[in-house]
Amino acid sequence: MENINMVIIAIGAATLIVGSTFSVYQLYKLVETDARCRGLKYPKAWGFFATCGNNQSGLILYFIKRRKHPILNITKEQKMIIDDCKKKFGIGLIFIILGSVMCVWGIFLL
Repeated sequence: MENINMVIIAIGAATLIVGSTFSVYQLYKLVETDARCRGLKYPKAWGFFATCGNNQSGLILYFIKRRKHPILNITKEQKMIIDDCKKKFGIGLIFIILGSVMCVWGIFLL
């Protein structure tokens, strides 16, 4: 019985890690594309900065910075990328929730 609990915890932890990594990557792509649409310098750096930092301080700083820069031009391709990133970010959050539930469930079954 104890082996099954460890397997549940391991699967839950793996799902949690995959969901977290996937969500961070989608957030990076979303911020990078948004920064390109707004004409900000160094959009890849803004994407990286937004995904790093404690308590998402980089993302908050990006939101403050982008207030001064309206969207100059957005192509259909960029709009499609943004919409896809939003959907995929939601899927990543679902994986995070499922992984967390599986870990907690496995711990309580021990």
